Amino acid sequence: MPIETLDETARQILDAATKRFLHYGYGKTTMSEIASDCNMSTGNLYRYFPSKLDIAETFVRVLRSEQIELLKQSIETPASPAQKLRTLLHAKFRLAYERFHDRPKAYELATEVLLARPEVAVEWEEAEEAVIAGIVSEGERSGAFAVGESARTPRLIQDAVFRFTTPAVFHEGDCDSMASELDALIDFMLDALTCRAGKAAMQHA
Repeated sequence: MPIETLDETARQILDAATKRFLHYGYGKTTMSEIASDCNMSTGNLYRYFPSKLDIAETFVRVLRSEQIELLKQSIETPASPAQKLRTLLHAKFRLAYERFHDRPKAYELATEVLLARPEVAVEWEEAEEAVIAGIVSEGERSGAFAVGESARTPRLIQDAVFRFTTPAVFHEGDCDSMASELDALIDFMLDALTCRAGKAAMQHA
């Protein structure tokens, strides 16, 4: 079900299912339990969502939409392209950390959806890639960045920070330590982008 067409009942179902998924786990949640929580018959529940996986997928799609909006908001204030990229990647990391660290049921839910519906992960990556691409383009236009293969750069940035922004953070170190590691990685990427820009400026001088 497209998230744009979710009515009040569908959102009630989604809310009830999400609470069960995150408390009991995706595998231990049944459609009949979700229906009971919503005070409706199981048959009526199936009219809205053909399967438990469809509910879980819709939850992930709603989450993606909310996260993309939060990422966009994080870079709305005036800042250099370099600072915007740093702010965005830290926001992305912290959202992932808060969602998965010490929350095995959230990890289970994400794994189930992404294994069964890998296109959901692709769509999520493409939506975030578009936000990064906006920053990269701004940096290139201003002369702050010299990107090279600009079409590939946003995806390469995503690949570089993969460990910090996926369910892997569920079992890794504390937030501050990982944020410090992420900062070092961002410094490395920005050094490359700005060094290229400096060389390009010298060549045109």
